[in-house]
Amino acid sequence: MRRHLKLFLILFLGISIFLTSCGGRSRSLDDIKKADKIVVALNAEFPPFEYRDGKNIEGIDVDIIKAYADYIGVKCVINDMDFDATFLSVYSGKADVAISGITVNEKRKRSFTFTESYYNSSQVVIVRDDSEYANAASLDELLELLSRNEASIGVQRGTVGEYYSSGDESWGFSGIPNTETISYDNGALAFEKLSNNALDAVILDEAPAIMIAKKYNNVQVLDYILTEEEYAIAVQLGNDSLCESLNEFINKIKSDGTLDSILEKYYE
Repeated sequence: MRRHLKLFLILFLGISIFLTSCGGRSRSLDDIKKADKIVVALNAEFPPFEYRDGKNIEGIDVDIIKAYADYIGVKCVINDMDFDATFLSVYSGKADVAISGITVNEKRKRSFTFTESYYNSSQVVIVRDDSEYANAASLDELLELLSRNEASIGVQRGTVGEYYSSGDESWGFSGIPNTETISYDNGALAFEKLSNNALDAVILDEAPAIMIAKKYNNVQVLDYILTEEEYAIAVQLGNDSLCESLNEFINKIKSDGTLDSILEKYYE
């Protein structure tokens, strides 16, 4: 999924000197252990990876990072914030890691160090059951219909789906011609608009799309795959000790079945 942010890039350039002067150095693995806590930045608007259940924050990413905290023997402090802010929080040293369904690309690698991937994702299209888009025989036909009809497409702000729909050179996306991309704070709002005929389609990461779609009886997730992506954990650029420890942990939970168990918990 997720997430390439124009706002972040603007802020990144604008406050680089300020953050440096304010002592934004990230904490090493030893620092985290001495402090007895790891500080995590995420945006709890992306089920099943992170979402609010009453006062609690739950999800795949939450379970993963809490398991990592146990692995290194420290407490886990989770800070919920706008997705834009998760990157800035790591960059400034206010958070040790960001884990929030973050898609890795080359541009992001120039600003952050990323762990190995822990999940493969893709972007999908959601439409109403009674729309002509539901009967498209191929992805090309679907995109042609959306373009011809000057469709309105809902997306979650900051996600790969937003940049696929509107176009973004850094991701290699030309956009869907003649359509209007409308961005929302979360995917659930886009689904609500689609269900109520205020949108023609929604583009979202497959996992949250499938979960949110279960709440509606008049929408469907189409089988066509728009992109293929990898999720990873972001740490401050050059924080090799923390990244290496996270990679050891990711490899461990992949091999011992822990990751599969976490995924199964949310995909029952």
